[in-house]
Amino acid sequence: MTASEVLAQGFGSQVDAPSITQNLLYIVSSTAVVLALLGLLLIDTGLVRKENVLSTAIQKMVGFAVGTLAFMVAGFGLWNYQYYQALDVPHSFTQSMKDWWLAGGFMTNYAQQIDPAVSPGAGNSQIFFVFLAVYGGFVCAIVHTAASERLRSGPFYIMSAAIGGIVYPILLWLTWGSASPLTNHGTHDFVGAYTSYIFAGVFGLILTVRLKPRRGLFPAPGEDATWAPNSVLIAAFGVVVLMFAAPLIVVGCGFLVPDDGYYGISMTTSGLGLVYTNVFVALAVGGVVGAVLAYATRNPVHALLGPISGYVICTTGFDVLKPWEVLLLAIVGPLGVAMIYNWVNARGIDDAKVFPLACATAVGALAVGVMAWGTPTGGYFGLTGEYGFQHASINLWWQLAGLVTTVVISAAAALILVVGLGSLITLRVSAHDEDVGLDATRWAPKAADIPLDPVLDAAPAS
Repeated sequence: MTASEVLAQGFGSQVDAPSITQNLLYIVSSTAVVLALLGLLLIDTGLVRKENVLSTAIQKMVGFAVGTLAFMVAGFGLWNYQYYQALDVPHSFTQSMKDWWLAGGFMTNYAQQIDPAVSPGAGNSQIFFVFLAVYGGFVCAIVHTAASERLRSGPFYIMSAAIGGIVYPILLWLTWGSASPLTNHGTHDFVGAYTSYIFAGVFGLILTVRLKPRRGLFPAPGEDATWAPNSVLIAAFGVVVLMFAAPLIVVGCGFLVPDDGYYGISMTTSGLGLVYTNVFVALAVGGVVGAVLAYATRNPVHALLGPISGYVICTTGFDVLKPWEVLLLAIVGPLGVAMIYNWVNARGIDDAKVFPLACATAVGALAVGVMAWGTPTGGYFGLTGEYGFQHASINLWWQLAGLVTTVVISAAAALILVVGLGSLITLRVSAHDEDVGLDATRWAPKAADIPLDPVLDAAPAS
């Protein structure tokens, strides 16, 4: 059967030019999340001991895969439930789950076979399924960054499954998407900052406090530090990779409506041009301020964290802020991160990356509530009433509600998965393995397992 015959029997509007354009936008954004994983992997392998590089990379990659797969089971069905509610679909929760789990009705048919009256933009939703899934895996990778070099693989993979399959979808449904319970009242989050950076910061802080610092990182007075990073240059390359991936991910957090424009995921009126510009303004300003701090303190870490700090503090508002507003907010990012960085180090808390960045993200979320106060948001296209298009407005109080909700759920998840799981199994690697190096104890072949070379290992002649 030819393509034209298939379309004649199906629904060609699902695969017309505007639909394919939106498909490509989401495909690029989804793939860019994997590029961001590479950036995070390079940062971590650069900032851990050389004896732990391989183990760190494998743990992060496997945790990403576990979290992604866990979300794919039913996570998208839970997130999409908000739109079934808004559209008044009968038995909205169970129907969304039936339609959008991994083997659901809309995941086992091609887009052109699905009636747009039942599921408009089915192809976009199928690709967005992947976008949200890999982002869930990326959240697990961020959590791993907070506990690298000392968290055992088994517990981390269990945590990744629970985060990707349960915690992340719940937070996503509550705080992200134009018809979500909080967004529909005014909470605004463009890039998923609540579900990623803030969640990972709270969860990671509790995890790292439970695990305690890496041996030799905080020496006693009069002693020399025995811990040293593998390669700061590799970490710097990882930051550049993240900077490349960030704008590609960001533009996927919205709707491209033909002959109308671009709307943020919260249904805010926006534009691809300004969103793209805003991302680079944030990265550049953060990079400059971070460099000033690095030279002033003689600490290169601030130069590495600078661009990321400028980016994360603006993530909730890239779609509603103007470039000059992003510039002002991005200045605060590296300054706030540097302050929290010094605070955690002074207290011997071994998380100088994820938690400080999460604090900057939280500040940015509240700042957007003030800077974009009154901006129309929420609802869905063509609807009126409770889910009417842009019926709500951004304000500080609903931003605070989103932050408090995220912190409470993140802390509860950490108490269960860190404290609870830690009471059943050992979370931290042994002191021997940590001193020798995880690569040697986990991946180096034992002498008995090495096959003999028939020439070099032949018995000497008598």
